[in-house]
Amino acid sequence: MKNAFESTLLGFLYAALGLVARLMHRLGWRRDLVRRHLARCLPEIDESGRRAIETGFYGHLGQLVAEFLGQRLLSPQALAERVQFQNPEAVRQVLAGQNGRVLILSAHHANWEWLLARCSSAFDVPLTAAYKPTRRENVDRVLRGWRERFGCRMVKAKDLVPHLLEQRGKVRLLAMLADQSPPARTEQQAWIDFFGQPTSFYRGPGWIGAKMGYAVYFAAMHREQRGHYVVEFIELAPAGARTEPEQILAAYCRALEQHVRRYPGQYFWAYNRWKREKPLYG
Repeated sequence: MKNAFESTLLGFLYAALGLVARLMHRLGWRRDLVRRHLARCLPEIDESGRRAIETGFYGHLGQLVAEFLGQRLLSPQALAERVQFQNPEAVRQVLAGQNGRVLILSAHHANWEWLLARCSSAFDVPLTAAYKPTRRENVDRVLRGWRERFGCRMVKAKDLVPHLLEQRGKVRLLAMLADQSPPARTEQQAWIDFFGQPTSFYRGPGWIGAKMGYAVYFAAMHREQRGHYVVEFIELAPAGARTEPEQILAAYCRALEQHVRRYPGQYFWAYNRWKREKPLYG
């Protein structure tokens, strides 16, 4: 009975938010930005092909919001049916080793909120995840509660490294969205080639993986059908490897770009990722 109710309410949300997304597309919400990003990142695709991706993106956006609002309805078991891991043993084998630690890097592709919730209950190790708080404390408190409902511990990104050092190796499973754009003046950024153009990334994920003994995986997630996803864990750096932080970031960018090219309509093109160019000196 509960599954039927979940499906019915999700179906209503899909229909309502799908209509809103189509209206946003017609009214031009961030449409010029989306088109600009598609043109600069996928120039080999002709204009009609990029328009098809654009339309698919707005449909994806409606589903994404519907699933975020409907997430509270889903139990860990229901979520496991909707978010399937192809190779969870890759992560489990590392965690089973003595002092084994895993850093899962994801991106604004497919449904990163469902991915976080699924990882929170999929492994026999508590999950810690970095996040950027919203400006409104009451909204932030609600969002954090939603994300922590399956046992995940959310830590502000700016506090993450001190938290890891304080825990002295006790954080064995860590998750981060690694495709966000750092502020212009921060020193904690690296310029990596992404879609054929220098792009700024936070150094943190690479530094944590290289300097704190984490095996690093990219969670390549895509939607197979409405409300159902598949995730493959792609190794970026094995535990104990002598890897430099920027090598990990570069491997992440290559894996993410390849994945986005395969499923372009599921990337969040409305985020102003290339709002600044690499400084001439720096």
